Amino acid sequence: MRKIKEVLIVLQKNTVGILATFDNQSNKIKQRIMYYGIDSKFNFYFMSLKNSPKMNQMLSSPEVSFMVYGLEDPYDNTWEIEIEGRVRIIEELKEQETVVKNLKDRNPFANVAIESNIINQFNFILLVPKVIKYSIYGEILKGNSPVIINL
Repeated sequence: MRKIKEVLIVLQKNTVGILATFDNQSNKIKQRIMYYGIDSKFNFYFMSLKNSPKMNQMLSSPEVSFMVYGLEDPYDNTWEIEIEGRVRIIEELKEQETVVKNLKDRNPFANVAIESNIINQFNFILLVPKVIKYSIYGEILKGNSPVIINL
């Protein structure tokens, strides 16, 4: 249980990760940097411009991977958290408001969209994880397994 709380704390302290989606047109995996919000149940929240390539990719292939990484000193404390799950677009206005609150002050684009009153130009995305894997490099080098959380 301690490790699960530790993973959540690490994710809450960070704001940026790499989202991997599958592009059906090119038959390739695409990656991009994404700001995220997270709740206490490990649900991740993103926002993206409507009709962007990544939105189209998520709509056609909702299974995604998301990686959050921390370079630490000493290097043995460097960590990575890999999340595998499924995304969906949040349509309901009340849910969207919750996402905006979650992203505010974590995502500079969310702050600008709120201040400029252009929030309607964005889709809000929920990533529901199936598996979260937390690895600390020094622990892996000692032969210890990563923390795996199945949700």
